Amino acid sequence: MMSGAERDVQVETGVREHLQAGETFRAAVWASRADGRTVVGMTRAEMSPWRFRRPAAEKRGVNGAPRSLAVGLDEHLRTVNDPRVLALTDQRLLVLSQRTGLFRRPSSSDQALRLRWECPRTKLASATEKAGRLRLDFTDGSSVTLLTPTAEVQPFLTAAANA
Repeated sequence: MMSGAERDVQVETGVREHLQAGETFRAAVWASRADGRTVVGMTRAEMSPWRFRRPAAEKRGVNGAPRSLAVGLDEHLRTVNDPRVLALTDQRLLVLSQRTGLFRRPSSSDQALRLRWECPRTKLASATEKAGRLRLDFTDGSSVTLLTPTAEVQPFLTAAANA
């Protein structure tokens, strides 16, 4: 099992594989969807087969129009069982996932992380954190709230504030 520092180095190396010429890595943090669920689990309404006939309710933690940056980012996030890497460079905000194979193990020549989503760094208006929830506000007026490890989010916040 890898230590936290070894895993951080592995993540940074995986992110660097996706950088463009002249782009500088600033910070990365593991992130997952903040869906607002409680430890109780699913409700009867959520288990009902009729739930697919009702219009989908607004996702918790996402505020914005259907084609906004926050909604686009949220489409590529998963729950805490399958977290994504949220990386910040001097030019872009990236969402990457671990590359897995159903029928084969990824070879060492495969990239460790797969790029899922990106937007220009200038479109990120602010990043704030409270109790393990990272809030990203975008210049189009949309925002998204993500779950992040509280101990690891500070370098990301610092990089977001300084860029």
